[in-house]
Amino acid sequence: MHSINLSTLKSLLPEAKFLNCESLSNTNFTGLTSLTLASPSDISFVASKTFFNEAKTSKASLLVCSSEIAESLGDKAIVVVSKVELSTAKIIRLFFPEKQPSGKRSTQVAIDPSAKIGSNTDIGHFVTIGKDSVIGNDCIIEDGVKIGDRVHIGDGARIGKNCVFFDDTIVGKRFIVFGNSTFGGDGFGFVFADGKHNKIPQVGRVVIGDDVEVGSNCTIDRGALTDTTIGNGCKFDNMVHIAHNCKVGDHVIIAGQSGLAGSVTLGNHVIIGGACAISDHLTLVDGTIVAGGSSLRTSPKTKDVYVGWDLGLTFPEFQKYRVNIKNIVNLNKWLKRIENIEKKVGIETKES
Repeated sequence: MHSINLSTLKSLLPEAKFLNCESLSNTNFTGLTSLTLASPSDISFVASKTFFNEAKTSKASLLVCSSEIAESLGDKAIVVVSKVELSTAKIIRLFFPEKQPSGKRSTQVAIDPSAKIGSNTDIGHFVTIGKDSVIGNDCIIEDGVKIGDRVHIGDGARIGKNCVFFDDTIVGKRFIVFGNSTFGGDGFGFVFADGKHNKIPQVGRVVIGDDVEVGSNCTIDRGALTDTTIGNGCKFDNMVHIAHNCKVGDHVIIAGQSGLAGSVTLGNHVIIGGACAISDHLTLVDGTIVAGGSSLRTSPKTKDVYVGWDLGLTFPEFQKYRVNIKNIVNLNKWLKRIENIEKKVGIETKES
């Protein structure tokens, strides 16, 4: 881990305001951590007003916060920024720089002579790269990665251990994927005839845009006839499944254990929470949010927050639905009590 000083921070955050920092000109900061765990050599951050009391008592020498919070922190040394979490992420990278490629290539690899490897790209142990594949510059291909024929991976990729790229997969620049994920395997397509399930050939590709990040144990299937496409800037958590023929727009977020069935179309800036299931051939318009644990069987007509199980309800509609269920349960209890009272006082009721 690196240590940094005040001038390094000022270079990193040129738009920031540094207040009450005169005594820190010779301080070497050794880390960034939470308000309650920080020591005098640490930097910390105040994400919201919720943490104001912790900020006042924190031992951190320097706090990163917004102008709204800065006014209440008195004479503490602070860095005033417009976006606290983004600035914090930049500072963390100073202490923990990303691994950079060095062009090192293991001797225990199997690379087809027709494959092209860019400059300054690392190739780990037991990597295989097939015919006519192209790997960009400044990539890191970790141990055990399997790359098929005619695969294209753009500059600056970081490919985690044991990932698999099947034939004809196309990946953009600055791609990040963690271990054991698979791209371009066959989609799940069968036709039942003659008493058995007959495989439908999957001859499309997977095409992934720039600045995409994928977690561990994810699967993106190739299209049946048309390509499965992932737009620029998408971020997928661990154990996400994208089925064949899906079209995912730009800057989509999908949390862990969620899946898209075949031929789903997601607009730009869609957010899907964890453990969600999206049925086949649905379309989610730009900006749609699906809350964790929900499933959709119909295409939402408008941008909104959707939640529930097979109900296709917006969040406010789902809240009303829950209240109505509770009211029905309570009503049944009251009806039972009324029936008991009527029997005791001798009131005879007739069923309508």
